[in-house]
Amino acid sequence: MKLNGRSLLLSGDYDALPVAIAGFILVQALCAYGGIGVSPDSIVYISTARNIHDHGVINDFTNMPVMDFPAFYPMFLSGALFLTGARVLSFGPVLDGLLFATLIGLCGWIMNRFTAVTRTYKFLLLVIIVLSPCLLEIYSMIWSETLFLLWSILFIIAAYGYFQTRSVHRLLVMALIAGVACVTRYAGVSLVALGGLLLLCDSALRWGPKKLGHLALYGVVSVSLLALNLYRNLQLTQTLTGYREPGITPFTDNLHDFGSVLCDWLPFFNQRYQTASVVAVLFILLITGIFVYRLVRRNNFFSIDTLAMSYFVVYGGFILWTATVSRFQQLDSRLLSPLFIPWLWGSTNWIPALLRRCPPRWKKWAVTAALAAAGCFIYGELHDFRENWEGIHYAGIPGYTENSWKQSETMAYVRAHRDSLEKAGPLYSDAFEGLWFLAGVESDLLPHKDNPEDIRYMMKQDHFTVIWFDDAINYDLIDVEFMRNQKELVEELHFKDGAIYFFKTAPAAPPH
Repeated sequence: MKLNGRSLLLSGDYDALPVAIAGFILVQALCAYGGIGVSPDSIVYISTARNIHDHGVINDFTNMPVMDFPAFYPMFLSGALFLTGARVLSFGPVLDGLLFATLIGLCGWIMNRFTAVTRTYKFLLLVIIVLSPCLLEIYSMIWSETLFLLWSILFIIAAYGYFQTRSVHRLLVMALIAGVACVTRYAGVSLVALGGLLLLCDSALRWGPKKLGHLALYGVVSVSLLALNLYRNLQLTQTLTGYREPGITPFTDNLHDFGSVLCDWLPFFNQRYQTASVVAVLFILLITGIFVYRLVRRNNFFSIDTLAMSYFVVYGGFILWTATVSRFQQLDSRLLSPLFIPWLWGSTNWIPALLRRCPPRWKKWAVTAALAAAGCFIYGELHDFRENWEGIHYAGIPGYTENSWKQSETMAYVRAHRDSLEKAGPLYSDAFEGLWFLAGVESDLLPHKDNPEDIRYMMKQDHFTVIWFDDAINYDLIDVEFMRNQKELVEELHFKDGAIYFFKTAPAAPPH
């Protein structure tokens, strides 16, 4: 049979291709001025990938074993280093662009299998996905979320395949994807939990040896890689995932932060967060309600759109619980990025079916209202993109590749006086990753305020130097005023964007 190229391109599973290409181009455009975005986490990934490539060890720029993050993403970057022979910063935009394009293509494949879908609905959602400030931020940075989001979408596809057949080899694929996601980000345990929950809810596979066998096989395979990673951490650092502090943020605050992110994703809120908690509760109840309704009624429960919604329920619950019981950064768009696409689907997948059942006399108005809502959403995303572009196209992506860091006066002084600073004694900084990345200087991070052991160790030293950057805002760290009260300030050098402080032990007071 002769294939028509045009009909193939416009067929259901290929009509996402133009949007995927647009996603790739957008990532290249964002990275065109200053290169791929680099944050403190990115430096850990980049340096670990280099150490894997050069020395075969999973150590970061401090030459310490990586434990706060799982090992797979740096290994993935190291594989790209072996294949290309180029630096991570060189191939980063292309790699992230390809991952983003793949994500968009897979989303198109999934939407073609929704219980109710129209081509207009699919196209509008693909446009919303490709213009999403949340996703564009992720895919313009060296972050493990670029790969983790792909695993979450692949898991939904694998789960859909398994529940169509209940075959062992499809179960193994689903379990393996969940396992690799766990060693890409520790949050991958949410996928392990989701798979277990879905297997338990599967009434087609009755309780007995077969169901128990599937549960056991899935459990063992899905956690095996994580268990190996945690065992390696324990052997090298005597901790499973690094030093984790108990939570200090109450659930209500985390729920408000969760809702604030959703408000940011809804462009027409314009950073009005007074009702953020209400927004969070409404979306959680909406999507969880649809999930529970389909579970109870056994109505399209293992359809691919229900599986996507189930991930919103499980990951949303997981991240709220984790942020409450352990010390966590404030919930932001990056941490909740795995929810963006399931949230979008769960909030809208019922609309095509509703419009189809709408009485003829109301259908025209209903369709107009739905298109107007989608148009407002897309307009809001374009407005956000234009605002972000105003800064990015002449200063670079926020982070260590931005002009403010590349042209830092403090950093320039450190580069010019590197030898003398290193000879002066121990170095501390509130941006120790940036010092290594931009100046090639090794230093220690200033101690956290609530870590007295690290503070005592620092203050026992006879002398040390603190390189302070004004832009590296971290209120969890001790500040210069605290150090002034503990040690004698010998000298200080001030610059436009920071300062360098030289401390020593104050002389003992003469006896009375």
